[in-house]
Order: sequence, then structure tokens, then C-alpha cells
Amino acid sequence: QKHIFAVPTFTIFEYFAEHASTPQQGAYERQILDLKAAEFKQQIGARVPMALGSDVGPFPHGTQAREFVLMVKYGMSPVAVLQADLLNGAKLLGWEGQIGSLEPGYFADVVGVSGDPLQDIAVLSNVSFVMKDGVVYRK
Repeated sequence: QKHIFAVPTFTIFEYFAEHASTPQQGAYERQILDLKAAEFKQQIGARVPMALGSDVGPFPHGTQAREFVLMVKYGMSPVAVLQADLLNGAKLLGWEGQIGSLEPGYFADVVGVSGDPLQDIAVLSNVSFVMKDGVVYRK
């Protein structure tokens, strides 16, 4: 009713499950991830607005695209996940009109990938081109 965004941050829970100090701790972390996945499906069904975030910290920087893959794995369509990242991320941050779209006057931050993320969202893990604020940083 209040249009409060959910930001699942599955990646951090997956990381904790895979890097637990004991098998028992790993099993517990996997249960938490499974619970989050079940709640996520309920949120999707209830049309809770979603934004994408990885809660990066303990896991390696540069691997945040895993969140796209997990959000698709747990029930969102690739197009809905891209909208959660680009459009809803801008709304959540209060940056509508500045980011989230390729339009005159917006910050021109662009990544290029080899493949169609609507067919395979995992292609976002292999960025081949980066442009930030109109300047190419990687080709």
C-alpha cells in the first residue's frame, strides 16, 4: 500500500552459506536463504515493488551481478529484474530524472555485454564495455 521497495540481497546470503566456518553453519545459512527465497516469491505475488542491491562487503567486488541471476532464479523475469535495477533503483535513491534511462540530461552510465540479458541474465556478469558520465573507461 505504501509502495515501499524490497531489496532482497540474495548474494550476501548465498556467500555466507558457501563460506560458512562449519557444515552446520552452512546448513543454517542455506535455510535462511531458502526462507528469503520463499518470502521473495510471496512479495512478487503481492506486487511489492523491488529494487536490486547486492549488499556487497564480505564477498569480492565485481561479482555483484550475481544478484541479477539469483533474482531470476527465485522468481522474477529478466525484464522485471532489469527494471528493479535501473528504474526502481533510481526511484529508491531519489534520483529519478538523473539515472536509470538513456536520455538527454541523465548521467550516461552504460555497460555493454555480449548477449541478450532477456534471454540469459547471467551475461551481465561479463561486462565488455563501460561508459560513465559519457567517458569510456573500458572497451
